[in-house]
Amino acid sequence: MFKMRKYGHWYFLGGLAFAALFIWSAVFRVEAHRGRTFLHVFDVGQGDAIFIAAPNGTQVLIDGGPDAAVLRGLGGAMPFWDRSLDLVILTHPHADHLDGLIEVLRRYRVGMVLESGVNHSIPEYDLWHAELRERGVPVIVAERGEAVRLAEDLTLTVLAPAHSFAGTSPRNIHDAAIVLMLRHASSTALLMADAEAPLERELLAAGGNIAAELVKIGHHGSRTSTLEGFLVAVKPRVAVISAGRRNRYGHPVQEVLDRLAAFGIATYRTDRDGTVTFVSDGREFRLAETGIRR
Repeated sequence: MFKMRKYGHWYFLGGLAFAALFIWSAVFRVEAHRGRTFLHVFDVGQGDAIFIAAPNGTQVLIDGGPDAAVLRGLGGAMPFWDRSLDLVILTHPHADHLDGLIEVLRRYRVGMVLESGVNHSIPEYDLWHAELRERGVPVIVAERGEAVRLAEDLTLTVLAPAHSFAGTSPRNIHDAAIVLMLRHASSTALLMADAEAPLERELLAAGGNIAAELVKIGHHGSRTSTLEGFLVAVKPRVAVISAGRRNRYGHPVQEVLDRLAAFGIATYRTDRDGTVTFVSDGREFRLAETGIRR
């Protein structure tokens, strides 16, 4: 009690300073995001984790990487007081996309989950579903044509899978990966998850418009992805690859890097550049920053 009387005014001033910091941080964030969409490709090592921050404050996390490194990415991209995500998407249940999401569920309030619903026999996938049930998070199974309106003139549309894979066990789980198109007015970003050549061919055969100025390359730049015909259809000017430094798979392979270079596509890589952030004002996605290391 003595200490409170003696130092009470300092506690009071400290409280005012914290309140002012909170208010001004919120103001600066609102101004920074006014009319703009941010797309962060987090450096999570050998895995995928993508965070979308909409102009109206809607927040989406696509995959969570192989471990808790995603939490550092979220801590840098979200205001320190915010512990909620409107939508979390698991593109497919491999550990390098799934495991970090379990840690996210334990630390953030999640409004809804979108996943492929495939069967996969790894303990982490069972734990993922147990955590979702415990928290009462609604789960939607992805299918081509589903679209989420994140903000005015901002939509996230499912391009694949073409049909529901709920309860099925495909030979190659990548064939059931969720491929997404993010469209902010006239700017577009194609997010390929771990899609490989068969799924790329399926997208081409579907006949829809998959052109996008920005593409997140499938399967970490593996030789099983990024066909020449696919690049011809997408016509990207910028590509980003999520891969771990000195990973044992050799991702991204030189063959894919050479193909991107031959098409004149500016390419960024999390293994070399760290976290890569793009921003769209509705006209185009442009590079905002790189270099936030895991």
